[in-house]
Amino acid sequence: MVIVMMKLLLICFIIVVSVCFTSTEVNEAKVNCTELNNNLANAIASFSKCAITYSRPIKLCEQCVNEYIDVSNGYQNMSASKDEDGVCLDGYIHLDNLEILETLYGNANELWNRANCDKCFQMDNGTLTNVSSVETTTFNVLFTNLTDCIKQPDVNATTVCQNCAKQYNELNKFYIAISYENRGGVCMDVVDVMNGTRGYWSSNCCKFRHRNELGFIISTVFISLLTILFYILTKVCSQKRAPVILKRK
Repeated sequence: MVIVMMKLLLICFIIVVSVCFTSTEVNEAKVNCTELNNNLANAIASFSKCAITYSRPIKLCEQCVNEYIDVSNGYQNMSASKDEDGVCLDGYIHLDNLEILETLYGNANELWNRANCDKCFQMDNGTLTNVSSVETTTFNVLFTNLTDCIKQPDVNATTVCQNCAKQYNELNKFYIAISYENRGGVCMDVVDVMNGTRGYWSSNCCKFRHRNELGFIISTVFISLLTILFYILTKVCSQKRAPVILKRK
């Protein structure tokens, strides 16, 4: 009798433990999907804040790469995780016309791709990393060389064009080369830096060149006009006047 009761107690204990364990697993699975959704929401919010913060000058790719990686990982985690109802992501998408999760994730992804930010970093078997690409690193070194030259104590507004022309030409030449190689587009961080650099160089250096060329241009135009006038006068003067025939009365 005692043995039978012990067996019954053991069976009851096993059943209770199994029920509790199963209930715990279900609750953990539900909490897991909720936590994954919250993690993705926080990642998208952080990326959006970072993108706005570094919108001008554009440093989106360089400064927000970790936030974007968190967004991608968060979405992938929801796609790969399941609970008793199925894949976690399925509980938040294709359920209404708003498609809030898909829309916000799509906006972050579209912004990153439109800026060609992947071109700024190295890829590991097709996966984005936060390690700068060789092209980006080289460009930043050349840009630093130019800015260091401009900031030298003996360089001012009248000497910068002559003293730093070598550094500028090297930077500009490298940018043209990577633009030609990357027909799909160059990382927007690099594009924005180069646009600003060209604008600075044009406003500070090209004006001196224009002044030096002004006299040459005026002289060229004047000589051209004299040449044209000479040929016109020569042609007019060389024409023979037709003889006038008088009729007899």
